[in-house]
Amino acid sequence: MSNSISDDVNILSEEEKPRTPSDNNDKKGYNPFLLLLSILMTGTAGWKKLRRSRLKPEQTAAGCFYPIIAVAAACRFADWFYVPEFNISTTLVSAASIFVSFFFSYFAVHVICRWLFPVQAKSKTDTEYFKLIVQYALSSLALFMIPAEILPILEPLTVFLPIWTAFIITKALRFLRLPEIYHNRCMVTIVITVIVMPYLFMWISDKIF
Repeated sequence: MSNSISDDVNILSEEEKPRTPSDNNDKKGYNPFLLLLSILMTGTAGWKKLRRSRLKPEQTAAGCFYPIIAVAAACRFADWFYVPEFNISTTLVSAASIFVSFFFSYFAVHVICRWLFPVQAKSKTDTEYFKLIVQYALSSLALFMIPAEILPILEPLTVFLPIWTAFIITKALRFLRLPEIYHNRCMVTIVITVIVMPYLFMWISDKIF
């Protein structure tokens, strides 16, 4: 227990240190996608590794978030193997809606959380670590979509995977340093908005197009 607390203190204190050229070199040793897998498999330990990496949201977006949502969108074309009346133009629109839904969800989560968070916690939504939480949580949702898109028979099994996204979010918040009195409120807000927003945008896209 004491070792865990010590690790947390060390990680948090590192956030206050000025960055040096050697820190930038250290970032090159971290793969944003492998960090996602580490977070999914180890929870808290994965988030600690992400904190130690000191990667910026721009780096993790380019190395993990954008590629995963692009692959999830491209997997919609797997319908060619299963749907007799496959229509490439309709599928292209559907694939684009997946990518755009996740892309805009990243910004929507920030806006909604900043609006719903109590005044004492609003500033946390402007931190790089909050942006990383949202990116990696949305990346996990997109990653969970891929098996169901490739093999529709797996869809009943993947429908419960967003629960794991909720779980990893709860493990991430210990490092966000939210006011203790508002911790649960903020946690519920992030979990609900992260999980709901992509599906809400996709539903709206289906209705429009």
